[in-house]
Amino acid sequence: MLENKRQLVLEGAASAFSMYGFKGTTMDKVAALAGIGKGTIYTTFKNKEALFDAVLQQIIAEMEHIFFNCILPEKSVSENLHSALYELLEFRKEHQVMMKLTYEVRMFGTEHSKRAMDKVEDAIIACLEKQLVSAVEQKKIYTSNSRIAAFLLYKQYMALVFDYEEKYGSLGKQAIAHILDQHFMYALVHNKEM
Repeated sequence: MLENKRQLVLEGAASAFSMYGFKGTTMDKVAALAGIGKGTIYTTFKNKEALFDAVLQQIIAEMEHIFFNCILPEKSVSENLHSALYELLEFRKEHQVMMKLTYEVRMFGTEHSKRAMDKVEDAIIACLEKQLVSAVEQKKIYTSNSRIAAFLLYKQYMALVFDYEEKYGSLGKQAIAHILDQHFMYALVHNKEM
């Protein structure tokens, strides 16, 4: 029964954070959306920050699931990474809590929203790193530091999808894949320093 209440709270919180963002969400709004008393929330979550962190952990778990479902053994490293990143960005663009979080980081830059976005980015970079390590072990690519390569790949991808689009217009999925192959994956495949 307690797990059921926890799930109700998390669902109500996800709805509240989607509608009002972190700043605008109150425990009263969460309780109303969950159809429970406010005191019930506090039996499981210490405060709004802890509640948001629990919702964020669910989102991160969902993102990791999406990422690793895109990795197919018959595809190249480049195809797998591009597919996984593309699907994660689509998820991020469509998921209401992620949209609100991105908006709050941009508009208000609160410490909590920045930390939350950092957790999301760290999770994505960790997924990339895991795939790069696997590709290095299989001798499909070469890099002396998979963590740095994962960080650079993520930042380059984000720059092409968001920053470039904002300044020059949208690139298509295939154009982004081609650019990543030319400017990033080529170096990983042909770098024989190891």
